[in-house]
Amino acid sequence: MKKIIAFKKILVLLICLASLISASACGKQQVNEGRLDELVVDLPDNFFIGFDASEVKSVDSAKVYKAVSLEFDADEVAKKLLKREIVSTKVYAQGPWFETGDNELKEYLTVYDGGKSFGVDSGVVGGLTYSMDVNGESLSAKLSKLISNEPGPPDSIAQEWGYNLKSDYASFADLSFMSYKDALAEVKKLLCDTLGFPELEVAEAYSMDLETMLEHYELYLESWSHFGGDKEEITLTKDDECYVFFFRQVIDDIPVINVIWQGGRLANSAAGDSDSAIRIAAGNPMPCTSISVCYDRNGVRDIRAHGLYKIVESREDKPLVSAAKALQVVIDDYSEILLASETIVESMELCYVGIPSADGYQLIPAWVFCIAKANKWSSPADGRVTPVYSYEYYVVDAITGEKLSS
Repeated sequence: MKKIIAFKKILVLLICLASLISASACGKQQVNEGRLDELVVDLPDNFFIGFDASEVKSVDSAKVYKAVSLEFDADEVAKKLLKREIVSTKVYAQGPWFETGDNELKEYLTVYDGGKSFGVDSGVVGGLTYSMDVNGESLSAKLSKLISNEPGPPDSIAQEWGYNLKSDYASFADLSFMSYKDALAEVKKLLCDTLGFPELEVAEAYSMDLETMLEHYELYLESWSHFGGDKEEITLTKDDECYVFFFRQVIDDIPVINVIWQGGRLANSAAGDSDSAIRIAAGNPMPCTSISVCYDRNGVRDIRAHGLYKIVESREDKPLVSAAKALQVVIDDYSEILLASETIVESMELCYVGIPSADGYQLIPAWVFCIAKANKWSSPADGRVTPVYSYEYYVVDAITGEKLSS
């Protein structure tokens, strides 16, 4: 967990979020470089701030966009991405599927088309999955026992057993087969220049070295020893070292949310047109855009991309509520709740969130807070009780200042 900033109920942050400034009229986000003032906030019991507020980026205004899911031409993707001759094709509910190669090198590709080619509405659109097996081995199958395949904070397995904890691996560090910089350049060239992905940024990156992979595999075996059942034995060598990238789509230097959040109510959008009333059903998972890539000495081994957007209409700039006001919304909300356990605001960030509309999505700027709630967990190994955190996302419309999440 990040260092918690708290002094009982009175919190003194050595920052002034309200003074965060924009870089220019174009809306590029900037870390506040002005004078650091004191902001005194009255916090409820068991509620803490766990992020460095001086690093929060902000802008004065941002556009609202109308968007649709980005659709890829399956045959074009196959032509540009697949290295071997296609030996089999099928159509599934998610979209067209391709298989290439032989036992030495085999590739699999699915291009999501929402079920169009299958004659159904699958709802899975705006991305693709690709994997390459070398000598009959799937690297992604190995990695599932060594690192989480999702962006965001650690899940309960990572906290309880540690074998898929991402933070054990160095970020942006070089591996022996290729530098991080060169690997990233090749991946972005493939995604954006060759396949036509929109502008992306690295949200998280991990350099998976053999030593740490072996340590995680031992933790994986240890976890299974407490539960019994069948466990999968794997062999790890230097050739298995790889980079894992998690990307986010970027619009006007503002990232698109890449984690799932829960809708809360009927929200009034600031777009000011027929889509102004958009239903965000309480408790329903809302769209997110996520792209993950695994790269090793053989090149790109695995791509998983979903929820990419294509902008079809731009609307005028709208003034945004300050970071301080957005944080106050969260604090006021939690002040009305009797918190029985430690609750921490782990992070806050200005993002675009996709709100479903009648004919696509509205992309609106929103303040996204990651909230961690402590739960007790008793280790079956030694009975030691430790906190395990569950995470949820508190989303505030950055134009209206209203809460959007449940």
